[in-house]
Amino acid sequence: MPVIKIQHSGEPLSNDTCAMLQRQVTGLINRVLGKAVPVTAVLINALPAQQWSVGGEAITQHRSALMEIYITSATNSADEKQQMIREAYSLLETNLGPLVEASYVVIQELAPTNWGFSGMTQEERRRAKAQS
Repeated sequence: MPVIKIQHSGEPLSNDTCAMLQRQVTGLINRVLGKAVPVTAVLINALPAQQWSVGGEAITQHRSALMEIYITSATNSADEKQQMIREAYSLLETNLGPLVEASYVVIQELAPTNWGFSGMTQEERRRAKAQS
């Protein structure tokens, strides 16, 4: 049940580009981290270039991006996460164009007791699955 938030500087993406990036990121997290497609949420937001700075200077020539990936802790190896970061950055560059060096992919690991979907934590889901 990952949640992926993508923020980028510059003009908003077209609806087609946005939909394509959402599908690609969903497929990537399924393939690399084994996350379930039906409960993968991808949110994309654009910020005006003057509201995004690197080194204290507004982004003017290329875009910058931040992809935050929220997953349950201890569900993936360091190698899987490294591969996810590498391939996610490549997807951002492919869809957004050249990025400034200070563009990031961050994986946030959350305790299974601290998040869930449909009103049920991941810990509750694990317990229910173990009892079946």
